[in-house]
Amino acid sequence: MGSAAAILLAAGAFEVDRVDFGGLHRVSYDEANEAAGIDLGDFMGTLDVGGAERSLEDLPWIADARIRRHWPASVSVDIVERTAAAIVLTAPDSWVLIDIEGRVLTSSLSVLPELPRLSGIAAAPRPGRFLATDAQALLAVVDAARGQPEFEVVALWRDQRGDIRARVRQLPGDLQIEVALGDESAIGAKTAAIAAVIGGLERSEPVLDVSVPHLPVLRSTG
Repeated sequence: MGSAAAILLAAGAFEVDRVDFGGLHRVSYDEANEAAGIDLGDFMGTLDVGGAERSLEDLPWIADARIRRHWPASVSVDIVERTAAAIVLTAPDSWVLIDIEGRVLTSSLSVLPELPRLSGIAAAPRPGRFLATDAQALLAVVDAARGQPEFEVVALWRDQRGDIRARVRQLPGDLQIEVALGDESAIGAKTAAIAAVIGGLERSEPVLDVSVPHLPVLRSTG
């Protein structure tokens, strides 16, 4: 048995001859391959699978990486990428993509996508890092509003008092309404209140105040 193993090793058996990546869309093959650090000819038995997975997950767009060895000589890498959920300022007039966890996905964008715009919070750090904690409630609003058939979030910000405000678009149609959500409490109830009321609004001048979600009111923009 020992002699047979020695012959196989000497003949180059159990050396990686193929690396397959699945799930790549925003991340290029070359970028993922470099991060994984698995080269053709590496010995299958000594691959640092855990280290390669962590290195891949350090890439801004990658949420999860799973590496499997397929003996005698191939490796598969299954990637789950993050989904852009909003854009946020990283500098004046400079916006970056973030996911719903607040992870920064890109450097400054040249073309802005149709996603909620977050402002009035700490500037976004470099790609791969996460937004500061003052963004968490805004992200909770984005998350709670996703898939709502009655409205979509256009912009979210913190005002001078730190309260949450939003501009939402009535669906279907183009009517936009400013919304005062107040503090960080009861985000789910507040988004439900927006959904319950916005369909009956016919003009954009009033502010819809849902800071007390069971008593939504319209008030002057002033």
